[in-house]
Amino acid sequence: MKFSKRLRLFAIGMGLGCLVVWGMVMQRDTFPAWTPEGRILETLQKNPVKITPIAACMMECNNISNYDMLSLINSADVIFSESTVRGIETPEYVLEGKGLDGRKYKMRFRSKMNDNELLAVIPFGDALKTCSCQ
Repeated sequence: MKFSKRLRLFAIGMGLGCLVVWGMVMQRDTFPAWTPEGRILETLQKNPVKITPIAACMMECNNISNYDMLSLINSADVIFSESTVRGIETPEYVLEGKGLDGRKYKMRFRSKMNDNELLAVIPFGDALKTCSCQ
């Protein structure tokens, strides 16, 4: 097979591949997340979040609103090294991000398919203070 024919077949294959990827990216609203972090954040965004009494106390102590929590969920990074995903029935994930007020937060969530729960606000940096919530 001549080089020019190989090059033409390669170019056709690349063009078809680019069209398929472009079609998948343009359907982003209906296409689920690929990465584990994306799947976790998508589950937290689509389902309601219940706040435990301890987490509510910590949020009140640190002047964190529900809107700050929702902002964190929409723009957070999942910290897998601090998350607990093995050895328990429902995994717990630690998210780190910024609230609406610009402060950085870490929050621990328990996530099931249709049920999410905020377990705790983790003291992080100078913005948060340690509360005596039990």
